Amino acid sequence: MNLHPHSAGRRSAASDWLVLILANTIWGSTDVVAKAAVEELSPSALAWLRLTIALAVFAPALWRRRAEIPRTLAGLLPFLALGASGFFLNFVLHYSGLTLAPASHATALRVSEASVIFLLSALLLRERIRPAAVLGLLAGTAGVFLILNLDFANLALFAGGYRFGDLLIMGGILVEGCYTIIGKRVLRTTRPFTATALACLCGWLLLTLFYAPKLAGEFVRQPPSLNALLAAAFLGLLATGFGYWMWYRVLARRESHQVGVTILVQPVVGIPLAALIFHDPLPLRFLLGAGLIAIGASLAIRSPVHE
Repeated sequence: MNLHPHSAGRRSAASDWLVLILANTIWGSTDVVAKAAVEELSPSALAWLRLTIALAVFAPALWRRRAEIPRTLAGLLPFLALGASGFFLNFVLHYSGLTLAPASHATALRVSEASVIFLLSALLLRERIRPAAVLGLLAGTAGVFLILNLDFANLALFAGGYRFGDLLIMGGILVEGCYTIIGKRVLRTTRPFTATALACLCGWLLLTLFYAPKLAGEFVRQPPSLNALLAAAFLGLLATGFGYWMWYRVLARRESHQVGVTILVQPVVGIPLAALIFHDPLPLRFLLGAGLIAIGASLAIRSPVHE
């Protein structure tokens, strides 16, 4: 018998946050790894390799849990939505943006996903909206505008170049936020590993369906180098196999906006790493924007943990 339930609860909460911080530390480096990989691979090719390697890990365990896989189309639709938002659209948009924008931009803009998660949690999951949360969303939005360096007198600039890359990355962030919100509902009836593995499988199937001829031609013309394969392995094994599974494990017992706060770890890792490896410029406007996003996300999702 546990004589100290509150201590056990604190240990459980601490272990959850520790796991999420570790996952976000890994994710904080993924833009640097992916930026190097898309210099050789197309965005769809990198996404397909990443998911293929992740599925090699998920498949044996998923086969043993095949009784948990829904047998009807209605039962499979939520996992198709997870695969489309968390893996297919997210990766293709994000990696396409990385071909144009610096890795540091991708990591900084990724922080705004915390505010996206909060907003969708409030609207779709009926979580309570506090005045501080509204202020946080406004601050985060201002930070995004600073990083994007919007010029409303010349919006045609966003038709190409790194600014268009920023917009693609923001699109990926928006759909990835849906992955958390949809997942919160799915996890009411599905175990975290099964949900993650099925979502990964659906994302892989969508990528294969839409890009198979293109991928086959690309891999025949120029097989991936060892460096590209190592990058895909890191993204597939650690960022996807470990990171996405841990995200859902904690999400199954915590509120989505509480889980989202740990996204703030990513720029702490990714921005200095990008500056070190790619010599990405960090102008004052960029740093101020990243700071506003971090402050805004923190205000938006800060709330007490309920055991």
